[in-house]
Amino acid sequence: MKKAGLLVIFSALFCGTFAKDTVPVLIWNPTQAQSGLPAVSALQYIDYGTFQGKYLQSFKPNNILLFEQDALSIEDLSSRPGKLHHVNQWMENSHSLYLPNVVDPTHLAHDLPSQGYNVVVLEPGSSTAGLQLKQQEKNLVIVKLPSTLTNPSRSHAIQKADEVMESVISKIGEMEDFTIIFTGRTPSVKLQDEFEQRVRIARSLQAVPEKGLRNFHNNSCILLYLYKNITFNFYKNETLENSYTISESDWLSDSGECRPEAAKLLMKYNTVEYGKFNIQFNFKNLNNEWMLEGVKTLINNQQEFFMLMNNDISGIPIGMSYSCSEKTYLKNNDTSKSIVMVLDGFQVQPFSSNPTRFSGSWDCVGFFTVPIWCALLVTLLLLFILFSGLYMLGDIKTMDRFDDPKGKPIMVATAD
Repeated sequence: MKKAGLLVIFSALFCGTFAKDTVPVLIWNPTQAQSGLPAVSALQYIDYGTFQGKYLQSFKPNNILLFEQDALSIEDLSSRPGKLHHVNQWMENSHSLYLPNVVDPTHLAHDLPSQGYNVVVLEPGSSTAGLQLKQQEKNLVIVKLPSTLTNPSRSHAIQKADEVMESVISKIGEMEDFTIIFTGRTPSVKLQDEFEQRVRIARSLQAVPEKGLRNFHNNSCILLYLYKNITFNFYKNETLENSYTISESDWLSDSGECRPEAAKLLMKYNTVEYGKFNIQFNFKNLNNEWMLEGVKTLINNQQEFFMLMNNDISGIPIGMSYSCSEKTYLKNNDTSKSIVMVLDGFQVQPFSSNPTRFSGSWDCVGFFTVPIWCALLVTLLLLFILFSGLYMLGDIKTMDRFDDPKGKPIMVATAD
């Protein structure tokens, strides 16, 4: 029993270590040029060190205005965009960055003072009239927004937070060159299983426009987001001979073709090793359901056509996207040489009416995940035990004759 108890405690501590809550972070600076931002993936969980050292430092902030909400999740940004009217405008018109999943970004309040920042905290309801900023020094202004968890209407609470931010920025935002951050201390929505996490990926891609997002390609009717760069593996006699990864820094342009029955997305690259490198995704519309026909490439002035190896991307309703966080393999149809194209996490939507934002996602994993199968099997086992017990109860035979006090007693013959 002691060993079992220790195992349970260790498992709880182990799971608690890796099941960290994440919150979205919006960063913008209206005075900086809209370029030079690092790539961000909706599938990636960003720890505090990466957030502070890589993404925030790309703004080179001298003064930071941190809007801290008690609870914030991706769902607040994607399902209530109209309630954050001012925030959406600032993000679109500024040097901005959207990070869907960051671990403990509010730790800035404890970390930046050691880096020479003068910290000023404004509690809910506080006036900005007495705000004192030290000139020629770095300043961190923390504005604690009104509580949303105690408000019965989540939408009204989000709208109130947007109004407070607009009021504060209009009063002090132009006093200094501020880099502005909007985030929360804890998530407002708790994820229960892996399926909900995959659904959240689609929500995170819809939360804000993908302006300036690397690995995001589109034309007038197709959207494609790549979690990692495309890799090509070259085989000889089933032995890996060479591997080459397309760098987004070599990207030149996106173009394509949009027709009701077919669509194409052509991505052009100029690589050092292979020179001109074109990748074209071909899609087909069949009875209001789309499919990926294949991928055509131009490598060393030689064309290759790749077909899916393991799964079939077809039968997806028009108006929905397809997402997959697992590796997808495509193989060329040339028998003389073997080339495998690897897509390590991607989301795509052809025949789209909105060329900047994904619609709902059709995930490659499907609805029946491992937790669902486990729950079904346990339920079936319990039902089998229940019906087996009922069957055995129904099979019990009772006596069909009983003693009559006024008659002769029943004699049961027994043998030695």
